[in-house]
Amino acid sequence: MDEALGERLVEAAMLIGVGMGVVFSALVILMVSIMIINRLAPEKGKKAGGPVLLEAIEAEHSERGRIAALAVAVAKAMQRERESIPEQRTIGTVGWTGEPSRWAVSGREQAMLSRGKAGRQWGRRSN
Repeated sequence: MDEALGERLVEAAMLIGVGMGVVFSALVILMVSIMIINRLAPEKGKKAGGPVLLEAIEAEHSERGRIAALAVAVAKAMQRERESIPEQRTIGTVGWTGEPSRWAVSGREQAMLSRGKAGRQWGRRSN
């Protein structure tokens, strides 16, 4: 059985090697063909990218300005919201604010410990 496994591993390694060789050789052929095309007609590549590239850069600068303005507006709105609403903690049921009681903490701890392995993997709560 070990011999059959060894033969399958060798066959799998050869298949991986051949596959990688085919992919990399195709990539090398593609790279060489692109380099040859660029050397035969260098003007066409530069002419096509010239004005289009400048327009793209100008559009990117205007977009960055809009994004910055939106970011500042959102940050100011969030700041105003934080200042107008006092900080509240929600514990247990929805809408209840205040400090957790020892009874509630103890109940949660007992429920977590009663779940078995999943509850014990986090350890005991430290006070």
